Amino acid sequence: MAAPIIVGPHGQKRRLLLISTCLYMIFYTGAFYGYGPFQLMLEEAGAFSNRCAPDEPLPCPSQTSMLLNVQFSSMLTTMIFTPFMGAGIDKFGPAIMFKVAFVFGIFGLVLLIISTSLHIDPLLFPSFLCIGFMSCLSGLYTVQTGLLFEEGRDRNRVISVLNALLDSGAVTYLLLWFVETNTVLTLPTISAVYLAIYILVVGTSVICWTKIGKKTQRLAIEEMDRAVHDVVVVRRDSIRRASEIMERQESIIDNEEESTTDQYILIANRPQMEQLMSSQYITLCIFFSFHQARNTFTLTTTRDFLAYLGDDEYGNKYLSIFTLLTPVSVLGLPFVDLILHKWGYGAGLHTCNLLGICQGIVQVSSTNLSMQILGFVFYSFYRCFLFSITFSALAAFIRGDVIGKGCGIYILFGGLAGLAFNIPLANVAVNSLGGNFFIPNLVYLLGCLPCTFLCYQVGRGFAKEANKKEEIALYSDRKE
Repeated sequence: MAAPIIVGPHGQKRRLLLISTCLYMIFYTGAFYGYGPFQLMLEEAGAFSNRCAPDEPLPCPSQTSMLLNVQFSSMLTTMIFTPFMGAGIDKFGPAIMFKVAFVFGIFGLVLLIISTSLHIDPLLFPSFLCIGFMSCLSGLYTVQTGLLFEEGRDRNRVISVLNALLDSGAVTYLLLWFVETNTVLTLPTISAVYLAIYILVVGTSVICWTKIGKKTQRLAIEEMDRAVHDVVVVRRDSIRRASEIMERQESIIDNEEESTTDQYILIANRPQMEQLMSSQYITLCIFFSFHQARNTFTLTTTRDFLAYLGDDEYGNKYLSIFTLLTPVSVLGLPFVDLILHKWGYGAGLHTCNLLGICQGIVQVSSTNLSMQILGFVFYSFYRCFLFSITFSALAAFIRGDVIGKGCGIYILFGGLAGLAFNIPLANVAVNSLGGNFFIPNLVYLLGCLPCTFLCYQVGRGFAKEANKKEEIALYSDRKE
């Protein structure tokens, strides 16, 4: 059995929750990852300009490094703590942990207002740390919200849509930058309005989760336990029946077919730790970790990568195009749905990896800014497939009371991979290579090649799960 259905008598609240979740995913959770335009706003506000020599043009390399470290450090730190967030969801329920995310977001935005109003630059670190905690914790609710819907295509679609909206959230900071550059509003004023809208939108989800409550979660886990118990009963009946068949000297072929049903245990029917230690989960986790680190690096360094190619001379025109193309990922959802339905998760991962390779080839093969637009398109679809496929796949074979931990460990290892590669690669590119990102981008392009084997292994794992489910269903029909 896969993740349990957390569907209760909360239809209207569930619809309102889905609407509010769509809104905060795109305007708050996903916004955290579209740092480029916000970096421009902070540069214009003079953040960390005291790091530059008096005769240096702004932004100087030291200022750029500090602003990049604000995002990198907050993103990687929060990712490391994400397994504990997931474990908290599994233990205390989604309602309580969502309130925690809500509070973190308020603290982060308040600190941002104080930092930009009083020009206390060091406060940007705790501000983005709190915003990062909110983003990582609320990001886990793409799957938690999906569990409110029936298992199958409906659940996959909800998870895919929410992940695509989270991905599209990178456009939010571009909108804020546009408002700042075309109105008289300052960054502190914009941040205050942004906070007010946050309280309204995310507060609505807090109310919905509170009303749906932990009771529904318990009912779902009880349903799962009953299903596991039924499987155990079926196995005992299978053993007893096999014994009777041998005693009566019935068909040897039938006896062999029935005995095979006990050789492989569905991952969702195993103890929690065994689910997280299964080869299927570990392979998926490795795939996600590499691509999440690559994705984080691209998002955070695109402003500087394009600046090296001459985007500053065009008034950051291509950075704006990059950010505006982010919502294009939503157009990839029908293809995600088609590939999952017809060819399965393995094919979906292969498609994701291929899109990453195509984007990487554009990055390293051309210094033409117009050519990079093609890479932006590949990248948008790549992100859509990455999050939609990997998180939908997780919900397809991991039990519901392990989903939080599974998602958290995903993000943890993505953070660790980023910690190992992103900060050193970014610092080398900015400080040693004069802003040239060719070598870091080449490293991530070559890293996509062995991921092809991981995609193949995941596909085999899902085939094995499907065969087992068919055996169980066939045996149940024969028994009846």
